Amino acid sequence: MKKRFLLLIFCCLYMAGAQAQLRVLSYNILEGMVTDTTKGKTVFVDWVKQFNPDIVALQECNKFTQKSLEELAATWGHPYAVIVKENGYPTGLTSRYPITNIQKVTENMTHGFIMANVLDYNIVVLHLNPHKFRKRNEEMRNILANVEQKNNKKGWILMGDFNSNTPQDLPRLDTNRVKVAHLNAVKKNPNIENLNDGNIDFQVQQQMLDAGFVDALYEYDRLERATAGSDTIRSKSRIDYIYLSKDLAKRVKTCHFIYDDFTAKYSDHRPVYMELKK
Repeated sequence: MKKRFLLLIFCCLYMAGAQAQLRVLSYNILEGMVTDTTKGKTVFVDWVKQFNPDIVALQECNKFTQKSLEELAATWGHPYAVIVKENGYPTGLTSRYPITNIQKVTENMTHGFIMANVLDYNIVVLHLNPHKFRKRNEEMRNILANVEQKNNKKGWILMGDFNSNTPQDLPRLDTNRVKVAHLNAVKKNPNIENLNDGNIDFQVQQQMLDAGFVDALYEYDRLERATAGSDTIRSKSRIDYIYLSKDLAKRVKTCHFIYDDFTAKYSDHRPVYMELKK
């Protein structure tokens, strides 16, 4: 009986410690990390391991299946994994801890999103439409409607490739450069419609802000600028984000893009890394 009691105490202390700090990595891995041609994608795996994340949110899990994503996740120490679908450009979620209450939404979505729980956190992994601003806004409304139905304002982490700019970046954003990039894309594909009447559309991000969520990277950068005067965002035009409910925004220990030799070569996106403190 005494041994069982001590084991129970140990488990409780372990879970409390596990939740004391959370390490999160969100990354658009470019068509299933196609650029890592090693068997088992060992270059990618070794890169992930150095950050020892508790949760990994992936976009563009092309050609992965539920089984192969589970196998990949296991190589960096995550026994749990979920893929939203097994075709196209799926989103994926891997975790050190059990993934529960899994909801996979592909209806009315270009790439789909995953909604689930890890520990006491409400997780959403998304990848919004890259070519149509109206569709992106519809998808964002769909995601937020699903969040609202949970009737829980706390513990939310929404992350992924939003394929859109935030109005909070306007002081740093080269708007002319963004517009030119979108116009050049239209020349290659006339079906692309990312500009709203010739202007950058900020409504996807505005929806998130109006719903009360906090851009973790922006918030951390704001605090760093106030204390150390450093620029932690660096990117002049970002489309990858981690958003938090207000209770978690108070716990941000760090949030930044990862710039290194690996990320410079293996994807056209930079991953976002975040740590939450107790």
